[in-house]
Amino acid sequence: MRQRKKSRWAADLSLSLPPSPSASASRSSSSSSSTSSSAGHQGGDDRFTELPDIIRLHILSLLPLKYAIRTDALSSRWRGLWRLRWPPPAALEFSPPTDLGDAAGDEFVAGVDRCLSARGRGRRIDSLSLALPPSRRYDFDIKRWLEYAASCGVEDLRLVVSHPSPAATSARPGRRARRHDRAAVPSAFFFSICECSNLARLTLSGLHLSSPSSNIKQLSSLEVLSLHAAHVTDAALRRIVAACPFLRSLDLSLCRKLRRIVISAASSRLTSLTIIDCVRALEVTISATSLRRFRFSGNYLTTYSFDSPNRLEDVYISSGSPVSSLPWSNWVKALTELSNVKVLTLCNLSLQCVMAEGTKAIGEFRNFRNLRELQLLMGMMTDDNLMDVFGFFRLCECPRLEKLFIELPTNMRDPFIEKYLVVSEEVPPDVDFEYLKIIKLNSFKGHSNEMRLVRFFLEKAGSLESLVVVAPNELMGEEYNKNIMDGCPSFLHFFQLQLSRFTKASGSAQITLSEHDDHKFRPTHWEVYSKV
Repeated sequence: MRQRKKSRWAADLSLSLPPSPSASASRSSSSSSSTSSSAGHQGGDDRFTELPDIIRLHILSLLPLKYAIRTDALSSRWRGLWRLRWPPPAALEFSPPTDLGDAAGDEFVAGVDRCLSARGRGRRIDSLSLALPPSRRYDFDIKRWLEYAASCGVEDLRLVVSHPSPAATSARPGRRARRHDRAAVPSAFFFSICECSNLARLTLSGLHLSSPSSNIKQLSSLEVLSLHAAHVTDAALRRIVAACPFLRSLDLSLCRKLRRIVISAASSRLTSLTIIDCVRALEVTISATSLRRFRFSGNYLTTYSFDSPNRLEDVYISSGSPVSSLPWSNWVKALTELSNVKVLTLCNLSLQCVMAEGTKAIGEFRNFRNLRELQLLMGMMTDDNLMDVFGFFRLCECPRLEKLFIELPTNMRDPFIEKYLVVSEEVPPDVDFEYLKIIKLNSFKGHSNEMRLVRFFLEKAGSLESLVVVAPNELMGEEYNKNIMDGCPSFLHFFQLQLSRFTKASGSAQITLSEHDDHKFRPTHWEVYSKV
């Protein structure tokens, strides 16, 4: 009975293999004679594209993975060819079925070992992905698999410890469950990863990373590092980053032990840092002079320290839900130093801090001369929040702003909050959005404050081309629908009628209302916002 169960599980093991290159080459060679002339006419003197597949595959085999992928843009005949540059399988993905019992770990390990043994050592691997069931420790197994991956020149490695299912968690209550979860993650394997000399991209999730020693071997090829739900301390992170001298991008999410995130000057190549929901983090200190992109979502930090804030071009700051009092932070001072930022996202708490402290330093804010795109995440839209938006544009001149995205709250009525900040009534500021062409509002419900906001922008944006208003039907209560109809066939028609009465500074502005977001216009930070 147990033998039959193992066989069924082995059949369910997810191992993704690309198509055979020989089959692809035979298909393409049979059609190359009929398509070569047309390709020549379409591509002019594109002799690279006219080369036989076998030669182009050889060219791709000489390129690192990231450059091989970029050849997709050359022409349709190059698209996807990089996947066939090595004998299959060059991309391995192992994930266990969801219905395994207590023996999940043992059966998973046996299945992976069988597949790798059948594949043989030394055959090239572009990417290796392992999702481990949370039923045991994998220290020696991971060490063995990483040695195999290193011998195959792996460039992209993804290692994930899956969370136990609710049923499994309930079956192991209390201390036993916590002990089981701790045993599910390996404690030290960074030395094994360092043996992967070609590794360019590393993603780790659910793993315990102890602080490596100071003489650890460097990962001289690693460019992208992502740590998700990893048990990593401040010291461990500093050592790991220091061991990656050519690191370009660092993503940290749900790393709950981090408190002070320090990126030293040794990380001179780092251009992008993303921190999402690291709930205990208090400080961020960055000495990387090449940093261009900083994206943060979580509890408001007390200290933001950038050695070269004037080099940042892409900044995302979101602190989620409202708080009972304004936290102390130097964020407003850091904001005044972003003189070259081009893409900026701010939450409503950031706007409140600007209003609370910015009135003392009006002159320091007049430096957003390069800002092209602004996104406002309005978790609330009370009178105070509307005044914060007006106050921001009064204090922070954005003379070259081209795109504006506003995420409105999804609740029908704004919840009651204690007014800990006395905000005087702001009249709409006398500003001129000379270059503003696109405005998009999501979760629009037609509240008076939302209408005032739309009116303000329509009256001030003389070059506006498109105003997109997304008003999902699910946000409109039945009683609300009944009240606003007043002879209109739908709430969208009602909104269209209301907005058409507003004065428009731009005679060519098109107002589009929709129940669903067609994503025709997307903010640069939409991926960050969707992860939060």
